[in-house]
Amino acid sequence: MQELKSTLHLGKSIAKNIALGNGLIASAAQRRRARKGYDLEKDQPEYSLTVFHQHSTALAPLRHGCLMGADVLEIGPGSNLGVGLLMLLAGAKSFTCLDVVPSAPDKAPEALYPALVAMAARFPDTYLVAPTLLERARQDPGGLAHALLDRISYRSPEDIGATTLPDASQDFIFSHSCFEHFADPAGAIAQIARLLRPDGVTSHQIDLRDHRNFDRPFDFLAYSELAWRMATSHAPHRVRNRWRASEYRAGFVKQGLEIVYVEVFHHLSVTKEQRRHFYQRFQAMALNDLGILIMLLVARKRG
Repeated sequence: MQELKSTLHLGKSIAKNIALGNGLIASAAQRRRARKGYDLEKDQPEYSLTVFHQHSTALAPLRHGCLMGADVLEIGPGSNLGVGLLMLLAGAKSFTCLDVVPSAPDKAPEALYPALVAMAARFPDTYLVAPTLLERARQDPGGLAHALLDRISYRSPEDIGATTLPDASQDFIFSHSCFEHFADPAGAIAQIARLLRPDGVTSHQIDLRDHRNFDRPFDFLAYSELAWRMATSHAPHRVRNRWRASEYRAGFVKQGLEIVYVEVFHHLSVTKEQRRHFYQRFQAMALNDLGILIMLLVARKRG
């Protein structure tokens, strides 16, 4: 029965993907998504503060001054630019976003950005508020938020794998739950290596679950490569690759990036019996590797 449900689920995904191959349907879907904006959780200040803190904490011990004077690139911010605002508030020199999906940054709630500045100003050591901006953040959070947003460069639609940003132009590159959506993760890593300056740092939280049903995170590992491409090739919002943790590590190392650490946030046990039902590519992988579902990978480019 479960195999039948899985087959039907795959069939629905393939049908949706075929429909999205039609330009008119794809454009209509993008417009609906833009009108909808971000989900409620990501529209809360706590979300941006948490993402900022996670990635700035990864950067801090690896770069003197952390974000001060840094050129920063975020891959896949969507319509919420809160993390970029916080990085500029922490002294970043520039902040650039890349996203394959055209979206509307002004869809975020009007009160979100002033609230982020005000909350960061209450805890300036935690959120690394630049000393030169602290008093203004406390006295005029709305005005400062507007000024910082004007400094963000939002490039869309632009794929990290095909970006024309110049070589060695970034000190810090990060993404949050985006890498799993890349059709060509190896190409994305190659671009990250190209864009980083010597001693630059890159940080990525990656969600390796089957996003169609988080309660069944391994279901998509049963499908052939052809079947999965048929279900995802025209759908940038879906999980498009099925790389496992070891493949990400190897991909960064192959591009000459040093893995600083990998932190696992979510892991489930995979049995040999479960693995036997996976597609052949995954049957050769270690059980522990297959069980890693959410991780933070931090790497750097040696000078």
